[in-house]
Amino acid sequence: MFLRVGYWRLHPYHRLSVRDHVEEWVGWQSLMRLVNLLPESWVKERAFIATLFETGGRVSEVLMLKASNFEIRESEGLVIIRNMPLLKRYRKIAEKQFDNGRRGWITVRVQKARKPFPILMKEPLAEILVSYVRSLPGAESLLFPSPRKPGQPLSRFWAYKLVRILDSMAPDTLKANLGLIRDEAAQDRLHLWLHWFRAQRACQLVSDYGFELHDLIDWFSWEHLKTALTYSRKGWKGLAAKMLEAGSHAR
Repeated sequence: MFLRVGYWRLHPYHRLSVRDHVEEWVGWQSLMRLVNLLPESWVKERAFIATLFETGGRVSEVLMLKASNFEIRESEGLVIIRNMPLLKRYRKIAEKQFDNGRRGWITVRVQKARKPFPILMKEPLAEILVSYVRSLPGAESLLFPSPRKPGQPLSRFWAYKLVRILDSMAPDTLKANLGLIRDEAAQDRLHLWLHWFRAQRACQLVSDYGFELHDLIDWFSWEHLKTALTYSRKGWKGLAAKMLEAGSHAR
């Protein structure tokens, strides 16, 4: 009998976390340089990256989106996202004792949706997103349907591969601007990962629009203040700008 050993049983796994690996908003110029590495013919792939950032959603939530989730208000310059799936919510239903004596909980996923939240159409990536949504054949069309499984979205693995391809295309100068190379001499290098886009969106909302903790909680439909604190990073540049601005008013 052939026993197949999983990849991660033989390789070290280093979890990339927002708390430890995202310091500040990288800026629209660097983000657009990254997205524009993808050929314009890769319409679906470019739209996925745009949607991942603009909605700030988890990858599974983004893959479940339909055209009907987007209300485009051209005259107001807004896109309102309604009923976006909200995952990673669980309810404990029973206690369980494992064979090793440890105790835990049996949980079920709670089906919820984010509260309506806006996107500004003037944002650089919003143009890609809006154009793609308008190209879909109907309101119930999935944004990213699987070509092999009718009625189902593309897989997380597809999204993972896309981001790794994008990472391989980025030159070191761009990676440094994106905060992925922090100390070349010490080999402190990171690869691009899916959740990076969610973290960058939170940093951008704080940096560009002055979002405070309660604004982030409303926009992302977060339940806990601790989550907002983790994501609301200004970085040293943002802190310095705030100090310099306060100093100029004090004179």
